[in-house]
Amino acid sequence: MIELSPGILEWLAVGCVLTIAGALIKVRGWTFLLAGYDETAPVPEPVVQNMAGNTVLRVGIAVLIVGILESVTNPPSYLSVLIGAAIVLDVLRLLYRLNTWSPQAT
Repeated sequence: MIELSPGILEWLAVGCVLTIAGALIKVRGWTFLLAGYDETAPVPEPVVQNMAGNTVLRVGIAVLIVGILESVTNPPSYLSVLIGAAIVLDVLRLLYRLNTWSPQAT
């Protein structure tokens, strides 16, 4: 039987919440979930919706997968450090893309 420790439940719960939030940002356009973003920003809302939604979805799915892996197997202890580093790099990538965004010439 699968034993769900509090650590595993934490990974699964956070993964589910982030995946749902990412889907709401990307699909439904709920950019109000993003701290510090408003409609007066120089980057248009559909661009932020796409970029930030994708990032939050990626992070949520990765955390959910780690939770599933931890509930089924006994992964190495450094896995959480690697996931943390991947999350930081993904957020830094998002910030870079949003700060260097320029409109496409048509």
